[in-house]
Amino acid sequence: MKTRRKFLFGTLGALGLGAVVAWMNKNSVLRWLILNNKNRDLSISEAPALADNICVLTSKQTEGPFFIDSAMRQDIREDRQGKTMHLNLQILRYPECTPIPNAKVEIWHCDAEGKYSGYPEELAHNIYGTLKLTGMKDGNIKPMTEARYLRGAQSSDENGNLKFITVFPGWYDPRTPHIHIKILIDDKEQLTSQFYFETEFQDKIFMSTAPYSTYGKSPYNLSNDVVLKGEKKIEGLLLKPVWSEEGPLEVSVKIGINPA
Repeated sequence: MKTRRKFLFGTLGALGLGAVVAWMNKNSVLRWLILNNKNRDLSISEAPALADNICVLTSKQTEGPFFIDSAMRQDIREDRQGKTMHLNLQILRYPECTPIPNAKVEIWHCDAEGKYSGYPEELAHNIYGTLKLTGMKDGNIKPMTEARYLRGAQSSDENGNLKFITVFPGWYDPRTPHIHIKILIDDKEQLTSQFYFETEFQDKIFMSTAPYSTYGKSPYNLSNDVVLKGEKKIEGLLLKPVWSEEGPLEVSVKIGINPA
């Protein structure tokens, strides 16, 4: 959050946004600034799938402003339309690579049109409104609506496994598509991170499938995402769902944590 705030408002101040906005649309100016931000020295690697004979420590990332405690449930779609995705996870103790049972795993993400439950849906493609709400604050923003779609929690079984049924996330201004994850053991937070996707894969969905196609390709990616700005190395965060024309997307990932 601090990195994003420092970049956005430092840049706006340097350019004298007040004068610029007098003759240009606020959202257009902000999008131009963000899209011309380049994150350098990123080292992106795939998150290990369940079938991979490997166990790595999963990287931590910011929680973001839109976390809300989630209900215990597997299917988090509610009334949201989009490409169904089965997210299969295994929680492992690192470096032993042994399963961790009874870990509470929460995920949350936006819908196909970039809307986050619990917050005004019109913010999805309103950069100025989003930054006005979140850009000068650290931590979570208090929920503003009763909606709770695309949020849920599960407990890992004796083999550390669990599964969510969701939809592929869309994109909102000013973030690249992503899924948030938080893991707790005995109510103590152990890991908070985010998962991302390959640009070519997500664009295929965004250009061909309703309601993603309402907004088309995401202009944001790992190279200009404001949350990733300043990060020199990103590891184990890239998910690779298996495509299906008729059925759901299938994706799996091993999460390695070192419990405190």
